[in-house]
Amino acid sequence: MVGFSVSRKLSQAQQTSPDDLNFNHKTRFIILVIVTLCLSIAQSDTLTLNFTIICMSGESGGAQVSNHSALSNLEDMEMTLVNGSGSLRENVEHMEHKIADGRYNYTPSEKSLLFSLVAVGAMVAVYPVMLLIGKFGSRSVCFWMGMLSAVTTALIPWMAYIGFYPLLVMRFLQGAGLSTGFTLIGICTRQWSMQVQNALYIAVLTTFFQIGPIFTMPVAGALCTSSLGWPAVYYIHAVVTFGLFVLFYFFYRENPVRHAFVSTKELEKIQRDKGDGKREAVPLKAILTDPVIYSIWVSAIGNFMGIQLTMQFSPTYLNKVMGFPIEQTGTFSAIPQIVTFFLKIIAGYAADKARCCTPQTSVKIYNNLALGGMSLSFLGLAVIPTSEPVLGLCMLIFSCSIIGFNCGAFFRSSAIYAAQHNHFIMGVNSFLNCLASLIAPVIVKIFVTNDTWDEWWWVWMVYFVALFIFNIVFQIWGKGVPAEWTKPGYGNKNAVGDVVPSVPKATNGVAVEHDGRV
Repeated sequence: MVGFSVSRKLSQAQQTSPDDLNFNHKTRFIILVIVTLCLSIAQSDTLTLNFTIICMSGESGGAQVSNHSALSNLEDMEMTLVNGSGSLRENVEHMEHKIADGRYNYTPSEKSLLFSLVAVGAMVAVYPVMLLIGKFGSRSVCFWMGMLSAVTTALIPWMAYIGFYPLLVMRFLQGAGLSTGFTLIGICTRQWSMQVQNALYIAVLTTFFQIGPIFTMPVAGALCTSSLGWPAVYYIHAVVTFGLFVLFYFFYRENPVRHAFVSTKELEKIQRDKGDGKREAVPLKAILTDPVIYSIWVSAIGNFMGIQLTMQFSPTYLNKVMGFPIEQTGTFSAIPQIVTFFLKIIAGYAADKARCCTPQTSVKIYNNLALGGMSLSFLGLAVIPTSEPVLGLCMLIFSCSIIGFNCGAFFRSSAIYAAQHNHFIMGVNSFLNCLASLIAPVIVKIFVTNDTWDEWWWVWMVYFVALFIFNIVFQIWGKGVPAEWTKPGYGNKNAVGDVVPSVPKATNGVAVEHDGRV
């Protein structure tokens, strides 16, 4: 139904009948919702352990499960499943009760490994996944990585019962399942959004950072205290992950030209000033020697450093330094996620609709609001005394929320400047996000020992200076116009007689048709 091939030329794009199913020429928004939900559930899968590890330690009097006796635990599992007195179903249910009733206690260093190995898995998988997407396309690769996330999430309760190291492997593989995130955002934005809706697409797609914990927190809270027990958290997440990625595989196509539900009218809107989105070889040398790209990556690492610091340590700071009761810190930590979600949508819409300035100016204004605003909020946190806890809470919420303007900042700059090669830039962003999640606890550990106001002053000041400088770098080198290496014919200008396929691209806002042959 959707597997036919098409010409590279805009004038030869598919013709559809008005009677065909086309969702009122809004198929691109269904794709947007499906991809966002898939990214969100993959993020949720990696957060399951964060919200269930307290339940796993157990206060119900269950038997302590040894973390370092994998062989004996595996033998016990085999005895229960294979040599049990009941049917296979009864034996499995009995084993599930043993898993749920067990107590799993981990040392602080073991917990740190379990949390950080997700980021390591994602970092290790980023580049291989980018190569696979370049060879096989985003649809099949992202589907199978989603299946990996579903399977590993479902297996975590069983691996936890076997031992610490099998659980560690599952966490690594969970991280690998998350590695397609930013690459898919880059591809989806380039291929499916209208040129005038880039910022909105980026805003919606990056809300997976907020939707993930918003979904996992109540699910984990409800199931951990229910008769189903904490393993049900993983099973529910696995089922939802499986269902969403099956839907993704069925409905998603990397190129809208290849989608049966995309009408000629909608296709024209998507391709206007862009071309048909045919995959091209990434000009690595041009990208890796371009200071504009480095300014985007510098802003990205600053963005992720701020997000990871506040995401990981907001509850600790509010409780230990500002003196809020522990039962309130969870609620207060969730407020910024909700505020940021709505702010991103509003900011993305406003960035696309703004006519008061060019994209070149707009991306720098938004970067000032996002990185500059967050850096100044960290300076505010450094000077607010513990005698003003409510003011400190408001400043923390502000710091977490203001970063929502990033959708119109370096993210939008990347989409415009790198154009059809933005998936590569976003893939590196995925690596930088993982790196930032590993940097945050290291910096906190360097300066914080007893969670005093004086110790946290150094953390806030380090992040203030870093983000302030990173924003200045973008203000100097950041751009909001397409790079030379994204334009038709790049790479064959100095090679007479070479045949370099290319597709129509925008040049100064005008779509240029080019049949790709010299």
